[in-house]
Amino acid sequence: MKLCYRGVEYDYTPPALEVSESEMLGHYRGRPLHFSYVRHVPFPQPEANLTYRGTPYHTTRQGAIEAVVQVNKAPQQAQFKPVFDSMAAARRSLLQEAADMHQANMKRSLERRMQVAQAKGDDRLLRQLEDEMHQYA
Repeated sequence: MKLCYRGVEYDYTPPALEVSESEMLGHYRGRPLHFSYVRHVPFPQPEANLTYRGTPYHTTRQGAIEAVVQVNKAPQQAQFKPVFDSMAAARRSLLQEAADMHQANMKRSLERRMQVAQAKGDDRLLRQLEDEMHQYA
């Protein structure tokens, strides 16, 4: 194919890709549709050691699955390890810290309201705030 860019002519041959139709069949507006894909482009697969229902296996970069030979060992005793105990303790301490902080904030707010009531000379409000303070103590 002859092309021209800024007055310079050159021949361009687009790369040819080998395309093949897949076995998947779809429908578009009532007509059958065959999907196609490029044949020579490999899809890289992750290489990993995996376990399915207690059976270990290994996947390769080409997508193949290899069985892993396991040497028989003596059966191990099932050991229960409470993982959530440390998480629960951390959560409890965090909740306790939040409750303590809330109490301190409420006490500070109450003291401030009492100071304002004293400054205004409102004895009735001051007695109510003192009663509220005795309820928290």
